[in-house]
Amino acid sequence: MRIALSQQHEAWRAEIREFLDAELPEENAFNPEFDDAPDQWAIAVEFSKKVAAKGWIGLTWPKEYGGKGLAPIANQILLEELYAADAPMINSVGIFLAAGTILVGGTEEQKKRLLPDIANMRTLWAEGLTEPEAGSDLGSLRTKAVRDGDEWVITGEKAFTSWGPMSDVLYVAARTATDNAARDAISIFVVDLRSPGVTLHPMRNYGGGVQSSTYLDKVRVPADALIGEEGKGWQYIMRAFYASGTVEPIYAMQESRLRALITHCKAIPGKLDDPHVQADLAKLAEMIQTQRLLAYEIIGDNAAGRQTPWAGGAQQVVAKEYEPLFAQIFDRVLGPTSQLRGESADAPINGKPEAWYRQSFANHAGGTSQLKRMVLATRGLGLPR
Repeated sequence: MRIALSQQHEAWRAEIREFLDAELPEENAFNPEFDDAPDQWAIAVEFSKKVAAKGWIGLTWPKEYGGKGLAPIANQILLEELYAADAPMINSVGIFLAAGTILVGGTEEQKKRLLPDIANMRTLWAEGLTEPEAGSDLGSLRTKAVRDGDEWVITGEKAFTSWGPMSDVLYVAARTATDNAARDAISIFVVDLRSPGVTLHPMRNYGGGVQSSTYLDKVRVPADALIGEEGKGWQYIMRAFYASGTVEPIYAMQESRLRALITHCKAIPGKLDDPHVQADLAKLAEMIQTQRLLAYEIIGDNAAGRQTPWAGGAQQVVAKEYEPLFAQIFDRVLGPTSQLRGESADAPINGKPEAWYRQSFANHAGGTSQLKRMVLATRGLGLPR
C-alpha cells in the first residue's frame, strides 16, 4: 500500500530537502539526545534556530501565537525529513509537550507570552514528569505545590530530566491537592531552572545522552507560573501529547538507515544473494511501512475529527517495540563488525550502528510500551485495571 500525497505536499517536501542540503552538512547530522558535547550542542542550537527562522516551529499552531495554522500533514512531512536527515533539532519538550499543554489549557496571556518564545527557540524546555517512585504511573507523583499568597512553593524530585543543564525552564507536574482523586490533584507549572532551590544532578545513560535527577527544594514561582487551571494537569498532559496531530516518525529515520545498509551490502560481493539477508532486509522494510501506515492513520483520524479511545496507543506500542528489534535485525545483517565503534577502521557505516543499537532501548519517553498496552486494554477494550 502506498500513501499518495498531493503535488502541494510534494513541493513542500522538496523545499525542506533543499533547506537541509544547504544548511546541514553531513558532519553536522546527529541525534542531540545522545550526542550533546559542547561543540555538538552549539551546532544543534545553531541549526534549530535556522529552522525557527524559517517559521517551521509550530506549523499547526494558530498564527496569532507564532504558528502557521497548517494541517498536521505538513508538520508530519517536516518531521519525516528532519528525522531522515538525522537533523540535530532540540527543544522537543517545548515544541510538543509544553506547547501542546499551553494550547489546550493555557490562558490567552500565557499563549501569547510563552508560545512565540518556543517558536523562535528563545526558551528551551526540560521535562519534569517522571519521579523515582512514579515512573510511568504519573498519577502517583509526589512533588507538591502549595499556594502561598501570590506564589506557589514547589517541593519534590524528578528523574530522567533530558537536557536539564542546557535548558531554561522546567515543565513541572505537581500535586496541588491531597483530598482529591490522584488525577484531579495534578497541576502544571513552568519553573525557571535558575530559581533558588533547583538542583540538577546530571548522569549519562546507556545510549550516551545526559539525563538529570532534578531536586526542587521549596522553589518559589509566581502565581502565573501555573499553566491553565489548577487540578487540570492530567487532562492537559494527555491532550498535549496529541495536540499537534502528528506522530514522531521513527520510521523515517529507520528508512534512511536501511538505505545505508543496502548500500553497504551492495559493496560486498554475494551479500545480497544470501536468502537470509534478503529476508532480514524485507523484514526491516515491512517494519518501516507498518509504522508509516499507523502514523498516517492517526493523522487521517485527527484531520477528520475521529477520536479513538486508545488515542494512538497502538502506533506507540509498535514504534517503541520495533526500535530495538529493528536494531537487532540490522546488526544481524551487518555481522559481528556492527559492534565496532567509529574509531575502528573495520567498523561498517562509519561505526554508527554500534551507537544506534544502544540508543534503540531508550523507549521510555512518553511512557513505556507496557504502559501503552495497559492504555489499549483499559481505554481501548474496556478491560479492568
